[in-house]
Amino acid sequence: MFTSNPFAELSSTISPDIMQAYVVVMIILVVGGTLLDMDHKKSAKYFFQNWRKSKAQGTDVGGGELVSIAVQTVVVDAMASGEFCNQRRRISHLLTMYGFVIYVATSAIMIFAYSTPAAPTPDILPQLWHIGALMVCVG
Repeated sequence: MFTSNPFAELSSTISPDIMQAYVVVMIILVVGGTLLDMDHKKSAKYFFQNWRKSKAQGTDVGGGELVSIAVQTVVVDAMASGEFCNQRRRISHLLTMYGFVIYVATSAIMIFAYSTPAAPTPDILPQLWHIGALMVCVG
């Protein structure tokens, strides 16, 4: 069970082309919905207004310093959820976030590369798929 590709088994009922089209349509709808939400809430307009205001008030930052700030922001705030002060909330967020990323990535790989029983799926992919789902549930 933990080493079999569920999408290869599903291909006996649903065509792999339909599964792949479904994934592509979902990606398009998520991107479109995000853009509509940004337009509706005016969040992009607010972000760029604040960026221009802070840029006008601040000093110029050199290229190296800008890269350093960007790397620090990605590592501390995004990858390690440094904005959460509560340790339990941080762990929950990290489990959910990385579990979702693992689950989606392995789903896409199994659907687009190994969607039929004729293409043998490496054992690690279904295992990662299950681990990602478990991480989301625990998180």
